[in-house]
Amino acid sequence: MKKYIRVMLGRGSMYAHKCREENFIGAGFEVNVDLSDSLFENWRDFNKKFIPLWMSNVPGKSKVTAGLACGFLWTIVKGLRIGDIVLCPSGEGYYYVGVINSDYYYVPNDVLPHRRRVVWMDKVIDRKSMSKELRNSSGSIGTCSDVTKYASEIELLLNNTELEAPVPTNKNQHTEPTKSFDERSLHKLFCSYLKTRGIYAKTIYHEKSSNKTDSAQKWIHPDIVGAQFEDFKNDATLALLKATEPKQSIHIYSYELKRRIENDSQLKQYYFQALSNSSWANYGYLVAFEINEDLDEEMARLNNAFGIGIILMQANDSKILYPAREKALDYNTIEKLNNLNPDFCEFIKKLSKVMNASKDYTADAKNSFEKICDKIFESDEELETYCKDHNIPF
Repeated sequence: MKKYIRVMLGRGSMYAHKCREENFIGAGFEVNVDLSDSLFENWRDFNKKFIPLWMSNVPGKSKVTAGLACGFLWTIVKGLRIGDIVLCPSGEGYYYVGVINSDYYYVPNDVLPHRRRVVWMDKVIDRKSMSKELRNSSGSIGTCSDVTKYASEIELLLNNTELEAPVPTNKNQHTEPTKSFDERSLHKLFCSYLKTRGIYAKTIYHEKSSNKTDSAQKWIHPDIVGAQFEDFKNDATLALLKATEPKQSIHIYSYELKRRIENDSQLKQYYFQALSNSSWANYGYLVAFEINEDLDEEMARLNNAFGIGIILMQANDSKILYPAREKALDYNTIEKLNNLNPDFCEFIKKLSKVMNASKDYTADAKNSFEKICDKIFESDEELETYCKDHNIPF
């Protein structure tokens, strides 16, 4: 049976253009030896041989992480069969689609040295045209992701699309450095994602704080705060809620946002910054646009121990990797933040008006509250233009 596999060509699809120009897919994974004599039919035999080598080349990593890396490598070099279809993100909002047409070969001293030849199709698939389910599966963490169950949709997209693959302007295009993007430019993207989950979000500008010169304040301020309302409409339910515990009708969130998390040291620093900055909220999250997949085991441990959630943010569809644990609001810290930062204080004031509004005025209070929150994208076209203008991979 023909398989359909999503394959990442380097972190952030950094080698996608090179692979398309030179008609191959590949992987590295710090295994710098020719694998021609080790193409076992069973991935377990492959892992048994290469996990020790991988761990010696990448010290400090767990056996679980080594197993994942070697498993992905086996998929590239052996698991994929001639005739299988690969979908490779371009890093610009669409997928190159190709057919595997060779067995494994090794190219030492080059990027992605463990390779397979590919015949690329002339057309590409626009991520926006995919169903939500296919977007989620094709956006999963890891080098390889099996999307064979969406074969019918993929073939339909290929048959219907008129989007031609862009032609690079010169042969060295893939080596040109990609322009970077600013961390603050991610806020509108993330707040737009939160709104799809029913969360009203606002950026907290640290530079507005009364003691902004104190560098320790970065461990107090959240980057973004959010609120989610339970939408009860029945009069009897509303009366009971008002008589018992009004605060149960709202959830308050705190988010620490980073461009990327590349190593264990960064993960711990950012995680505990998020832990400190979200101590006052019902839910706290660390959010990053890029996360090294080798950190999965440590993320799971930190989440289990401390309860701060982790979100992998993407331009199109962010993903909660580890959910946050709920906790009670810390009013002493809320008081400190209200005194410290006018953005935070305004958010809390408007939020309180919504919570205290009578049924007849709740809608007006929510409208007033929404006006102080971050603006969001009104269309996919607006989002795509924003990403291009701010050099954000789409």
